[in-house]
Amino acid sequence: MTYKNLTLSCLFILLATGKVICQKKRSEYNSEPFHKYTHEIGLNVSNVLGNIFSLNPDSDPYPYLLTYRKHINKNYTFRSGINLNIDQNTNTEFDNNNFLERQLQLIQSDVRLGFEKKMTLSTRFLCSYGIDFLGRYRQEKSQVRDFNFNSFNSFEQTLGGGLGPVLRFEFKISERMFLSIESSFYGLYSRTKETIDINGVQGDEPTITEFNLELVLPRSLFFNVAF
Repeated sequence: MTYKNLTLSCLFILLATGKVICQKKRSEYNSEPFHKYTHEIGLNVSNVLGNIFSLNPDSDPYPYLLTYRKHINKNYTFRSGINLNIDQNTNTEFDNNNFLERQLQLIQSDVRLGFEKKMTLSTRFLCSYGIDFLGRYRQEKSQVRDFNFNSFNSFEQTLGGGLGPVLRFEFKISERMFLSIESSFYGLYSRTKETIDINGVQGDEPTITEFNLELVLPRSLFFNVAF
């Protein structure tokens, strides 16, 4: 089975499963909208809870820190998410009778845009299913220098995009506050270009293309505020 067929099959299975689950006992709760307010901002609090309860926050695979949702009507919602990670460090070490200075700069941004269909389960619980379109940019710059004026520079740049289904469960604390978890199955295609410079001599490395299927279980907790 090709990646394309596998992705389409998994997308259909996840959407069908979500629809069956969400349709149970929903008719009696659909007289009024579950969300009273149009806009909603969400914050991924999984790492915060991991630190408070001495869990491992790095085990959270979900890359989106902030989310924004706009409820078009009582049945459909526009959804989005963004994350920006910037990391830069420098260290000096002694190796093979020589001092080395290492510098690493990493920039990564993930963006998603999508739509979801809402299914009200009760006055407090709601589930929804939909699809996301993804974008990813990653830049890594590495520099190594020694006291003999030797240098090694590496610059890596990755662009990626994809899509996939998502299943979401939500608990209403109040009219303005909600807790939610999500599960997604994303297919992501990316191209990576790397350039290496050794003592001023530059060489072009081959472009690397990848296609990954990422299944994310509902382990990330979001705190959402409506306005």
